[in-house]
Amino acid sequence: MKFEIETERLLLRVLTKQQAEKVLEFYCRNRDIFEKYEPVMGNDFYTVAHQRKILDFEYQNIMKLSMLRYWIFEKNNPNQIIGTVSFRNIVKPIYESCTVGYKMDREHINKGYCTEALNATIPVLAHELGIHRFEALILPDNDPSIHMIEKLGFKYEGILRDKIIIGGERLDHCMYAYLADN
Repeated sequence: MKFEIETERLLLRVLTKQQAEKVLEFYCRNRDIFEKYEPVMGNDFYTVAHQRKILDFEYQNIMKLSMLRYWIFEKNNPNQIIGTVSFRNIVKPIYESCTVGYKMDREHINKGYCTEALNATIPVLAHELGIHRFEALILPDNDPSIHMIEKLGFKYEGILRDKIIIGGERLDHCMYAYLADN
């Protein structure tokens, strides 16, 4: 499995717990945006210690090939995280599927970075892990996310009612899927 991928403008890297401070900076810079779309993180989420735990947990699951997260850096600024793309719930061999997640720093939205990162990483999972079906769950009013995912070739499949609790409320999510063979 590739732990670092380079695109035209980006460096995509799997991080370890040693980079917890960079991850915390990224989340703190964008807290108000992310909390609109993310489940409750817990009181200690915005601490270095908690980010170390998360990065360690994720790394262990990456080694088991049950998930994969790439942190996004610009080539001309390789020390500041500007986003992340993740692949969770990797299930093989029967389902050959995973759930796609992504988020971008407020200063790097609408520059095509997330599209570029997903275009680079989806083929890696398809070829190296045999993932066929990539699923994205998106709030129905998140038009920028829906536009981007459709541009990548994801197709709308329907509404998942009361899917995820965000801000204390159980919310519907749109299901989009991309099939690697198509």
